[in-house]
Amino acid sequence: MKRVFGTIFVIIILVNLYMLFTFGGESAIRPQRGEVTDPILLPVIEQFADAVDANQSKPKLRMELGMTYEGATLNKLAERTYRQYTVQFPERIIGWYRMAIVQQRMGQLEKAIQTLMEGAKYAPPKMDAPHWQLGLWLIDAGRIEEAKKHIATASLIKPNSLQVQIANGRIALAEGNPALAIEILNNKRLIASVPDGYVYQLLGRSYRAAGDEEKSREAWSRAGQSTPKWGDPWSASVAKHKVGLMVLRKKIIQLVISGSIFKARENINIYFSHDPKNKVVRRLDAMCDFTEGKLVEALQKWSIMVKEDPKDIFSMLLVAKARMQIEKFQTSEEIAKTKAVFAEILKIDPTNEQAKQLLESLPE
Repeated sequence: MKRVFGTIFVIIILVNLYMLFTFGGESAIRPQRGEVTDPILLPVIEQFADAVDANQSKPKLRMELGMTYEGATLNKLAERTYRQYTVQFPERIIGWYRMAIVQQRMGQLEKAIQTLMEGAKYAPPKMDAPHWQLGLWLIDAGRIEEAKKHIATASLIKPNSLQVQIANGRIALAEGNPALAIEILNNKRLIASVPDGYVYQLLGRSYRAAGDEEKSREAWSRAGQSTPKWGDPWSASVAKHKVGLMVLRKKIIQLVISGSIFKARENINIYFSHDPKNKVVRRLDAMCDFTEGKLVEALQKWSIMVKEDPKDIFSMLLVAKARMQIEKFQTSEEIAKTKAVFAEILKIDPTNEQAKQLLESLPE
């Protein structure tokens, strides 16, 4: 009997090994019930997960599932999927790189560095991204000597990349050489090419370290508040995998801003079929009316939103702006009512500069 059970156990192991090597590995990572509620995103996830399970030996499908999770900022699911990819296809740098990116976004910097160091072994000779990315992260971690090695490698591949110049400026600053940092960073092309006024942040710190407070203040006055999101060889692919109501909402905003009202309405109708109560999209729906000259209709929609939520200052501001454009609200009595709307906004948010300026522009 023991021999029979032993034989069965061996058969089970052999079958599992056969499945592993024949079909490519583990089943697709799927969200738990209730973890993803977006009615547009969830079917896409299920479609990719089903495809992975049916074709586990195809790397593209598992990567697309991971990118869908990453695009939806479902970072834990993305990390688990990318980890599966690196186990199944360890020689492909893309899995290591994307896993490191989501780890860093989750605040796991040391883990991200370790992951990308492992993946950098598989980088093609002419690919600089893993090296400058490691260099920048190592600077963040205070590991300057290690950072210099990776930036030197990236520089050999692409000497004048924005990332290499930024890294060299940061290294000079970290090593107590603000004069060199200023020499590297005070570059018109670099300043213009790096988004969010980031170079001015670094120049502000460099001038202060050099003892030039006046130039430091000037640089900080032009600086942004964020660190740029550097592109990489696969960021465009991740962007293409962004789906869901949030993505649709951003698309509607862009269409309204560009004046593509017909297309905006088509997408608004799609959105409302899933979530008819979303405040942002309801405001945009009214903005379509406003853009088409249907000012009263727009005002009515925004006014309903204010009644539903008396502290909705975004809709209140739109109500006041609409009243300023509609002729019948230009009498002294109606102007006083418009002023009252602005006053209510400033009661809720005393720092609202737009409300202050528009209120001051109204006649006495």
